[in-house]
Amino acid sequence: MLVKDFMTRNVVTVQSSATVEEVKNLLAHSNFHRVPVMEGDKLVGLVNWHRLVGQGPVKYCMVKNPITGAPDMTIEEAADLMIREQISSLPVLDGEELVGIITLRDLFKAGIQALGARKHGVRVTVILPDMRGILADVINALTNLGAYYVSLISLPDPQGRGEMVTIKVQDVNQNQVEEALSDISVEIEDIRTV
Repeated sequence: MLVKDFMTRNVVTVQSSATVEEVKNLLAHSNFHRVPVMEGDKLVGLVNWHRLVGQGPVKYCMVKNPITGAPDMTIEEAADLMIREQISSLPVLDGEELVGIITLRDLFKAGIQALGARKHGVRVTVILPDMRGILADVINALTNLGAYYVSLISLPDPQGRGEMVTIKVQDVNQNQVEEALSDISVEIEDIRTV
């Protein structure tokens, strides 16, 4: 998953000479909360509601030279950069050209899609011990049931018990999934039909 797959394209921008009042009006009549500031075709800043104070050109209240991302940056890299820098958006540059913007909202949408949150199915979270091949055993057990995979996400278990894997499948029921996994050395942390 790359930034270019989730970023907003055709970004609305303002010139650095735009007034604070003009930018306030733009944001008030839009569904976005920040706007890149340009000088000609070059990105020079970023401004949001909280920075729009005073009168005159927006260039005096913008964040100058904002941190940017690239279209081929992974979603994980973008999220890590945004967390590390404590920012809620990244203008996306291809060379010097502004080609998009990615925000925390876009990252949440990617997470929802990755977890299959909007698809019906059986969602099971298992704790995998540190054993080579155990994930393959889980996948094979569910595949042998005829399960259709909606999502599979793996994270380290916060309690240090191994790897926490959440799988969402369709075309099987919760009892079938529990039974299929009962013969494998995994702990079912949570299972539900959603």
